[in-house]
Amino acid sequence: MAGRVAVVTGGTRGIGAAVSRMLKDKGYKVAATYAGN
Repeated sequence: MAGRVAVVTGGTRGIGAAVSRMLKDKGYKVAATYAGN
């Protein structure tokens, strides 16, 4: 998966955080976004 980039919305908590970590572990460069309350 070299050279891959992923954008994960809601990537700082819950399922989004788990997906972000999984992608990072697989070699992706990850950009995670969130919106505050």
